[in-house]
Order: sequence, then structure tokens, then C-alpha cells
Amino acid sequence: MSWLSLWLWQSCLVLAGLPVDVADQKQLFIDRRFIAESERVELRMNPAQKLGLMTDADGKPIQGHVSRVLDVDGRVRLYLGHEGVEILESTDGLKFQRTGQRIGGGTFSTIFLDPHDPDPKRRYKLFLQRLSPKFDPATDGVYASYSADGLQFESAGRVFPFFTDNPTIVQWDDRRQKYVIYTRAFDYDTERQRRIGRIETEDVLKPWPYHQTERDRIFPSLDNIQVVLSPDEQDDPHSDIYYNAATIYPWAADVHLMLTAQFRHFSPDRNPFIRPRVPGQWEDFGMLEVQLAVSRDGVRWDRPGRDPYIPMGLPDEWDRWYAVMGPGIVRRGNALYQYYNSSGRLHDSVVLRPEYDDSAKQVGGVGIVRQRLDGFVSADADQRGGWLRTPVLQFRGQALRLNIDTGAMGTAFVELQDAEGRPIPGFTRADCEEIGGNFIDQRVYWKGRSDVSRLAGQPIRVQITLKRAKLYAFQFTAE
Repeated sequence: MSWLSLWLWQSCLVLAGLPVDVADQKQLFIDRRFIAESERVELRMNPAQKLGLMTDADGKPIQGHVSRVLDVDGRVRLYLGHEGVEILESTDGLKFQRTGQRIGGGTFSTIFLDPHDPDPKRRYKLFLQRLSPKFDPATDGVYASYSADGLQFESAGRVFPFFTDNPTIVQWDDRRQKYVIYTRAFDYDTERQRRIGRIETEDVLKPWPYHQTERDRIFPSLDNIQVVLSPDEQDDPHSDIYYNAATIYPWAADVHLMLTAQFRHFSPDRNPFIRPRVPGQWEDFGMLEVQLAVSRDGVRWDRPGRDPYIPMGLPDEWDRWYAVMGPGIVRRGNALYQYYNSSGRLHDSVVLRPEYDDSAKQVGGVGIVRQRLDGFVSADADQRGGWLRTPVLQFRGQALRLNIDTGAMGTAFVELQDAEGRPIPGFTRADCEEIGGNFIDQRVYWKGRSDVSRLAGQPIRVQITLKRAKLYAFQFTAE
């Protein structure tokens, strides 16, 4: 069964009230898939925690475009650079050492560690772009290379005859059994030109499929590739989506994340205080911030709030006005680390106002942010309390576990119900032992017992009562 068929099948199950099989996989509350009914519960995006500016062994700030971060055999490998890539390494994801190794060859280089290709010589794949002074559709565009070690690459040739002016984020979608590429697609007929486009292919080292038209230009357009995320009426009317940093989240079922760079454009009329680098020459000035988009299938995307995923720096801080998330997530224990870069200036490298010319001691660099495991979105109830009930589920396992944070003053209680919503004896709310605290993997107990195996394979609902709590995920496990 294809992933699209599976998604449609599960949606039909929910609508029909038939069980959705969650098996023993972790399930996240990134959307309302597991909320059939609720009262005073809201889904909220949770910003990452900024850990500060990255420095090298000499204490110097690390600068550059974050091309990709990979976790390779217990070491974190950070590929850094826009034109030519420098390689840094770390064990903990926090302190990095320069390796002295570099990769050249083009712009917007992105690295992909391929979990699918059986050929060890093609374990790593590199995608970069080449552009002549005047765009040449016969030679310019996206080029692919492959490598056994992620250091020395062999060219596979051109795979896309457009200059995307944007990193091409490649990943293997195991559900679809295809490679998926996310990059920029242009709408030439509006100021809000930049969209997120998506391509599927069976071999990412061969030319990527696209729709050819008589109007093809330097950038791929809405006519050439599928657009899966665009600015909408809730966004500033003078904004679009610059980068995407898409990833398939590996620690839960059916979670696709996109850390978009939202770009608000300036103009001489609205922002006359801007001082172009060349007097009288207006460029593509504006601010960028990182926001979060989520999906179950990588095609249909939702944005759970429009607040910044990375809070913008103050005018005297290094990451003011501009933030772009690099692709990739590193896990160490219960913490997730992500990496972003900032110029400390507006897009196209000018300072916002003259009074801020010298306000920041350090301008630009690479920063680290931390997110709790599964913590991107949560189902929240405030001090008034609330509850949610899942659609009909079936599972396998012996225990129910929650990723939840109530702090010291909040609580949660869990009731297991039959398909009609009737409490199951022995698993009622009254039987449930109070859950209170901050937990990544808390077992649920009913009067001292956590074994739910007698209900495995049966249609059930889970009702969770929350008070001043954030619920991130649930999972039925073997023990």
C-alpha cells in the first residue's frame, strides 16, 4: 500500500469511527489527527531554546551558511558554507572542531546521507548549483555527486535545469519508497514570489522529473513543479517563504517538519530609512525569521501558529533581524539540537537604521538551539483545565507512556474507553494515579497497575484530562 493510500485509508477509518492502528509507535500531537473531541485544549507551537553563538576551539565565532548537520556513527558532522563547504565535527552537538576539510564546486551545497541506496559508494550525496553570468539552460542548474565518506565526491551530472537560488533538500521517504526534494518554486506574477516546491523521483542521481513549458525561465515556476507551501492571507502581504529546511522526523510515526524562513520585504515607500549599499539602488531588503510547518505525508502542510520558532535577537545581539535554519536535527539523550545562521543584518546585508550601526559587538554567525524530544507542538490546557479524546484506536503493547509537562502545579489523568466512549473498568479516570511533573516517557498507572495488554488489538479510545499541562506524545510500549 502506498503512503498516500495509507493516509487516505486512515482518514476514512477516523471518519467511519473504525480503529486507527497505532501499533507500538510513538504518536505526536502535531495536528488534530489524535484529537477527535476536546474541550479547552489548544495545539501550540513551542519555540526552541537559544543556546548562543557557536565558537571554535580558539573562541572565534563560527560563520557561514548551515548546509547540513548529520549524525554519523556517533559524531555530529556540520557542513558549513554557501560557496564551498567547510566540515566541522562534534561529539555532543555543542562544541565543534574544525577538521580542515572542505568541499567545493558550486553554490547552495547540501549534503544527504542516504539510508536507502544499497551501494556504499553512494552513501552520501551532494547537490549544488552552477550559474553562468547569464543563465544558460543547457548547462546551468542543480548538479549531483556521490561519495562513500562524505568528503570526496564523484560527479553524477546535472539533475535539474533550473537555478533554484535555494538549497535543494533531499530525503528518502520510506513510506512512499521514493526520494523527495524540497526547493523553491517561483510565482512570477506576484510580489510574493517564493513558494516551497516538491519533487518525487526514484533515483535522485538521475534527472529529476518536472513539467516543461514554453515559458520556462531561470527559476522553476508553479508550472514546473508541485507547490506544497505558500504564503497565505494570515501572512504579511509583502512576504513570502525563503528557505524550507524540511526533514522527516525519525523518532515518531508520520511526522514531517519544515523550518521555514519567512521573508518580509521592505520597499522605499514603507521603509525610507533604509540606506542601500549603493546610494539610490534599492535591493531585496527585509527581515527573515524561522517558523514551523508540519505534515503527516510531506504533501499537505499546516502551520501551527505564526510565532517565530527562533526568537529574534535584539539590536545589540549577533542574530538580529535575520535567521535561517539549517537542515538536519541531532539527538543527544532527550535533547534535540538544531543549527541556524544569521547575518546580523537585513537580507542583502544592510543595517536596519543608522543608530544600530555599532550596537552589536558581534554581527552574524551560527547559533545552536535546543528542543525537547518531540517538543515542536503540544496539546495544551491552562489552569482552568481541559480534556481531549482520541479517535478509536487499536494498539499492541503492555504500557501506555506519555511525553508530558505539567510542571509542579499541573496534573493529568488518563481514562481508557471502549469504542462508544464508555469507561473500561479498571482503567477509569478515578482509577488513574495522578500524573504531575515534567516527563519524556512517563508510564500511566491505574491503582498501581500499568499493564494494558488485555486491551491490545481491541478498539479503544484514550481520554486525557489536563490541567495546566502540555502533552506532546503518547506511545504504547512492550513494557
